Amino acid sequence: MWRVGWKILVLLLIVMGVYYFMTDKVSENLPLESPVQHGSPIAVPEKGPSIGGEGMPRPEEGMSVLVGQKVDKIEEQFGKPSRIEPSSFQYEWWVYTEEPRFMAGVLNGKVNQIYTADGASDVAPFKIGQNVQEIHRFTPIESEIDVTIQENIYTFSLNSDDIKNRILIPYENLFVQLYIDQVDGGIEGVRFINPSTLVKHQPYDMTYLGEMIEAPKPTSTVQTEVDRAMERQTFELTNQVREEHQLPLLSYSDKLATLSRKHSQEMIFRKYSSHEEGPVEVFAERLKDVGLTPGKAGENIAFNYIDAIETVHGWLNSPKHRDVLLNPNFTHTGIGVYNKYYTQSFIAQTESENSIHDD
Repeated sequence: MWRVGWKILVLLLIVMGVYYFMTDKVSENLPLESPVQHGSPIAVPEKGPSIGGEGMPRPEEGMSVLVGQKVDKIEEQFGKPSRIEPSSFQYEWWVYTEEPRFMAGVLNGKVNQIYTADGASDVAPFKIGQNVQEIHRFTPIESEIDVTIQENIYTFSLNSDDIKNRILIPYENLFVQLYIDQVDGGIEGVRFINPSTLVKHQPYDMTYLGEMIEAPKPTSTVQTEVDRAMERQTFELTNQVREEHQLPLLSYSDKLATLSRKHSQEMIFRKYSSHEEGPVEVFAERLKDVGLTPGKAGENIAFNYIDAIETVHGWLNSPKHRDVLLNPNFTHTGIGVYNKYYTQSFIAQTESENSIHDD
């Protein structure tokens, strides 16, 4: 009888050892939730005195001058985009993947925003990598900013974290969002955006007086196309961030993308929220289910972010998610997006390993 007991004990120790080994080399974080409840602005019956948002004169040079212009201006300066993709807000993304790398939002033939994280881009009066302390010295930073569109007033309230890593600066008929890397204190990305698109995005807590403007919800077909676009953009932005931090670029794995997509879909079907204690299913178990036994793996999840830009910068400024995003050992990644649920899987593959080659 004691021999049977010893066998059971040894078997149990082996199972525990394998589990410890697997979980020790697999980095899994709790999902990161957007700090803003998008689509839930608060209507107010009256508005007090304006605190911010007067708007400085618009920059006269750099990429910001394209916002409000016809798309012909972009084509004259940068040529045709590498691809055109849909968004959840009716406009299209014109994606440029050659230097300078940037994305332009286009609605009804006009540019409504420009985003870039490329140091080669002219984002005057700012620079990618510029220290945020310089901006605080020369630019007034307000915690409450009004956006006036016709008779309507939309007020954005920036919390302490926003002031640190997602600064909003008003110009005349133009707003600038500066995405700051909290660790090195430098500008990681810049978005120049017109007032109506900013209101539709609602990237900060917002109250409004008057009529709320919103983009109609996409059809299921369009939403699927948007999800695939967000996957591509998340991949490219991840590599741009890694490049800026002098880290190896990642290769794309369709197998990891399928794994990630399934997880994002499962999360939304189960209506996962940040109040739950843990993930829907342990990442190490999901890897084993598809036959992946990597030397090292990691996963980042986010939900309720409006686009890939906000998602990647959110991960960058969350310490544990940042560790995965900027892990120098990872070689491959795959992203799955399902209606504002983002899952990004990472894996380290040595030359002798063939476990993650796509079939």
